[in-house]
Amino acid sequence: MSTLEPTESGYLEGSTEFRRPVRHIFCPSPAPMAPQGAAPPLLTALHGQGMSAEGFRRVLRHLPPTGHAQLFPEGPYVFERREPQGIRAGHGWYIYLGDSDDFRRELDRTEAHLLHVLDAVEEQHGTTDRARSVLLGFSQGGYLAGYVALRHPERFGGLVISAARLKHEFLTMELTRAPLPAVLLLHSPDDPATPFARAEESRDVLAAAGADVELFSHPGGHRLPAEALLRVEAWLAERGLVR
Repeated sequence: MSTLEPTESGYLEGSTEFRRPVRHIFCPSPAPMAPQGAAPPLLTALHGQGMSAEGFRRVLRHLPPTGHAQLFPEGPYVFERREPQGIRAGHGWYIYLGDSDDFRRELDRTEAHLLHVLDAVEEQHGTTDRARSVLLGFSQGGYLAGYVALRHPERFGGLVISAARLKHEFLTMELTRAPLPAVLLLHSPDDPATPFARAEESRDVLAAAGADVELFSHPGGHRLPAEALLRVEAWLAERGLVR
């Protein structure tokens, strides 16, 4: 349905809904690590801007098996990326035009989409052990992961934010509620996109709210290296989030 509104110029401005399927990749839990009949925990991994579900799955191949089923959703926004090797599609989670009400609405819209994907995966593949499930996000996906996990702690026992910060100014009410998921922040002092001090601020805000939070520093700039994924593996075990 199209809606028409008058503008100052006298023209009518309308809008129509546009829908398209959005891809995701689901990897079942390794059978030997999941007790028979027990619901496995789910690791949901949100890629960075311009990446894809398959590309981020390849990044996380360096994560040793933890007994989690893995879900790699793809950002619903698609745009053209021109690179030396050719043109490819890039994917994003939201359109960022500054810290404003528009940005919060973007997060809310994509949060609703992500929760719908999680519900659909549970319906198709069976329930998951939500108390041990983890939401991991890199870069743009990290901003979304922090927003969603703190607003829905009943779905996630753990939260991993890599190369991003917590948008704590959007989560003032959520930070007063308990319990909060355990949080691992992964960040490089050489990250040109988000200063390391913002990751330290996120750690301090979460600690003040009573969260079990750790900040792990790694070299390499704006990326998720294998050594950081090894820390994720150990952190999951230390927090009892593995099977």
